[in-house]
Parts: sequence; structure tokens; C-alpha cells
Amino acid sequence: MTTAPSSEAVGSEKQSAAGSAEGMMANMAPTPKAVTLVLLPALVLMLAFAFSYVGAFHEPLPHRVPLAVVGPPAVAQQLGRLPGDPLDPRQASSRRDALSQIDDREVYGAYDAATNQLFVASAANRATAIALEETFDRIAAAQNRPAVRVTDVKPLPPKDPNGTAAFYGMVAWMFGGYIASTLIGLIGSPRSRSRQRAAARIGALAGFAVVGGILSVLMLRASFGVFSGHVVAICAIAALTIFASGAATVGIQAAIGPAGTGLVILVFVILGNSASGGPFARPLLPGLWRTIGGVLPPGASVDLARSALFFDGSRIVGPILVLVGWAIFGTLLALALGGRIMDPADVEARAAAGAAV
Repeated sequence: MTTAPSSEAVGSEKQSAAGSAEGMMANMAPTPKAVTLVLLPALVLMLAFAFSYVGAFHEPLPHRVPLAVVGPPAVAQQLGRLPGDPLDPRQASSRRDALSQIDDREVYGAYDAATNQLFVASAANRATAIALEETFDRIAAAQNRPAVRVTDVKPLPPKDPNGTAAFYGMVAWMFGGYIASTLIGLIGSPRSRSRQRAAARIGALAGFAVVGGILSVLMLRASFGVFSGHVVAICAIAALTIFASGAATVGIQAAIGPAGTGLVILVFVILGNSASGGPFARPLLPGLWRTIGGVLPPGASVDLARSALFFDGSRIVGPILVLVGWAIFGTLLALALGGRIMDPADVEARAAAGAAV
């Protein structure tokens, strides 16, 4: 009577087979087709990166920038008919009402026609404040009128004079989320469809998000003096951003395997960062980036951080829903498909097999 092989023997046979496959891969000479298949995704991502960042930033121009106008309706109508539609004027009943709209992040600036005074908020976006001033200077020059008097009602802090701390913090948090998800994916059995493993992976990312968010904010606060007075809020935003990025990556990788990492880089890094409104607010970006920025995690994170830092939490519901939505999307996708784990040897073997065809 034959006996069934022990679990140790089966495990040993699997390890031996995996080792043989890895050894075969290590000794296999790369063919031109294999090299092409490996480098083609890198080339596509590089070209997409160049196109997205240069396309978004090479010529920032104001496009329907929301602006409160205090004065006769004819003034708002005139501002709304400027060539190129740089402004989206909205009638305000008083200067107080106009400034309140700035505080509530409904507009980027306000113009008082009676005093020829322009109110801007560089904390909302410094480039947009400058664009508003330049637009009114061109109007004054064309009409041979005195230049507007500019008042910054929401100035940036001395430790962050360009207002980029939240943007570059977001870049780090997004990177932390998807790289943590990818590295966790290298651990364990290949292509596991266990929901328990998926839940464990999501749980690990949640813990990483909390620790990483807190440590990153405390480090930046202690090193550079940024985020003053809002450390707790920014820690929460950092943790939510990291988790949204990581959970979405888990779900996308579960759906399409290792190619999910490339898709995440394309959507979150190449498109998302350039469309986030960090260096230039979205009304200064071209159409594609202006449209998608607010529904991707990088843009939501920047909006949320600015609201917390400079606007007493105004208009935070939308960005929170975007980040939570991506986190839920990734979590549900991972749980539905299981905790598929990427095995480097298996990926290489598949690529080599495809190249040999």
C-alpha cells in the first residue's frame, strides 16, 4: 500500500521547483524580444511622465478663476467677457460678503470696484493670486487706468512662503502608500485568493498609514517648522492619504496583477500629482488636468491639507469623500478577489515564456 507524501516533502518539492525555475531564469540569456518586453513599459511610463508634467505646467494660464465682485452688475459682466475667459466673476453684495466667500474657499479672490482694490489669498494658491493680479494689471493698462491695489487676506506663513509643503508632503504620502502595498505583495504565496490574506494586507497598510503619517508630519514640523498649529489635523490627513493610496494599489494589483503597479504610477503619480493643484491651482491648468485633479487622491489630499492649514476646515467634505472612496474601492476589490501576491520569479518566468513565443 502506498502512503501519501508528507506536507514537508510536498513543501520541499515546491521549494526545489521554485529554486530550479529561479536558477533557470538566472542562467537564461536575455533575448532581444525579452529585453524589449521589459523596457517597453518603462518607455511608456517615461513618455507619459514627460507629457503629463510638461503639458500641465509649461504654460499656466487662468481659466474661469472664481472671483467675487463688489460693485455694479455691469462690472462683473465686463470681467466675464474678457478674452480667453480668465475669470468667473460672481456678484457679491458687499466687501464683507466677498471676503467671506474667500474664507469659505468659494472664490480665489475678490474685486471691489468702488475702491479699485483686489483681494487675493495666496494660501489658496500663490500662483493663482499672482495670476489674478497680472490679469487686473493688463485690464488697467488696456483701459489706461490706475493699477489695482492688492491686499493678501490669506498670506502664506514665513516657513512656507511658496505654499508647497502640503504638496510635497502629499507626494511622499502617496509614494508611501503604493510602495508599501507593492512590498507587502512580495511576501507570501503567489497568487493567493484568500480573503483572510487580503484582510491582513489591508490591516497592515492601515497600521503603516497611521505610523507613517504621524512620523512624517512630526519630522517635517521639527525639521522645517511647517504645519504649525495643525499637526494633529495634518497627521490625520497624511494617514488617510497613505491608506487611500495603499488600499487602492492593493485592489488594482489584485485585479490585474503586477501590471497594477504600473497603472497606479500612471494614474496617481503621472496624472494625479501634476493635476493636484499643488504648484498651480486647477483653474490654471489645461483642460484634462483641470478636470481630473479633484477626483484623484493627490488633488484631494492637497485640497484637504490647505483647508485645514489656512481656511479653518472649509470645504473639507469633498476631499475626504474622494480619499475615503478610493480606500473603500481598493479594500472591496481586494477582498472580492483575494490577497493576490506578486511573486517575482513567477513574473520573470511568465515574461520569459512570452518572449520565447
